Amino acid sequence: MQIIRIVKDTQLAYDVPITIYGARLVHTGATTAGIYDEADVTSPTAAKKRIALAVTSTYGIVDDANIPACGIKFSTGCYVEYDAGEVFLTVD
Repeated sequence: MQIIRIVKDTQLAYDVPITIYGARLVHTGATTAGIYDEADVTSPTAAKKRIALAVTSTYGIVDDANIPACGIKFSTGCYVEYDAGEVFLTVD
């Protein structure tokens, strides 16, 4: 397993399976992030969003996804879209 730091909208996998074991969004202000089961995306499909993260200025600067120990499998690819901050993913 490895931890990947993402600082812009990113395609992690193109038409290959990937498993995510942890996801964290870090930012000092309000922002959101979405992780989609899609390959080669210019405009992600809302129905394919598998993980949603949000940070508000009221509740702190970190949001962690509650992911089961077996991880979340993305079958067709993995696209990460967000507004600001940093996204950290534990992948295998």
